[in-house]
Amino acid sequence: MKKHSADQHQLWQGPAQDLTYTELCNALYERELMRYAKMPPEFLASLQKRLASLPFYIRRAASSILSNKSPLEIDSQNASWMGRQNPQCPAKEQGIEQIEQFYSKHKKLALIVPVYQSQQAQETVWLDSVDEIDLAGQRLHCNEHGWFSFNGTPLTDENSDKFLLKPTKSLMTAACCGHQWLNGERKSPRVLSLRELLLASRLNWQNFAKPFQP
Repeated sequence: MKKHSADQHQLWQGPAQDLTYTELCNALYERELMRYAKMPPEFLASLQKRLASLPFYIRRAASSILSNKSPLEIDSQNASWMGRQNPQCPAKEQGIEQIEQFYSKHKKLALIVPVYQSQQAQETVWLDSVDEIDLAGQRLHCNEHGWFSFNGTPLTDENSDKFLLKPTKSLMTAACCGHQWLNGERKSPRVLSLRELLLASRLNWQNFAKPFQP
């Protein structure tokens, strides 16, 4: 059984694994503290609570990353996944028929999904998870990116520049590695959020319809 535990690093053997764990934690701390420093004033009220929970989530993320059986390489010094970037965004490989077929069959809560966004000629694939399903309306809600129909079509003005896609190896690689394209050409990867890193560590690369439980 696959375990996801903040204390799992204690089960590892060898200094190399301990060093990688330490590098991951340091990189994640640096990244999150920088993100907090740039938060607008309205978030200051919750800053103390966020900082108090930060060590738990960082240890959990580092342990989950190292315990995940992924085809991607991990850059521990930058806390990021590395994989080959396609010359063009793989989102264009899919049609609404195959997307609808997938979600009609595999819809479920906590399913990890790729969300495509095209904004000002920049293409990005984000990791998200399903947190609500409306069977009558044939639609589902992604935690951060809103409502989509089972065929991937966005259903609100707020997510009109996005599209829900069927998870495939090429798309999940793009999402996990932060791959981006601008005017159809490869661009430097974006940095994943701590939440996305945790989602990536739960991916079942043998069967995306059955992600591992946290």
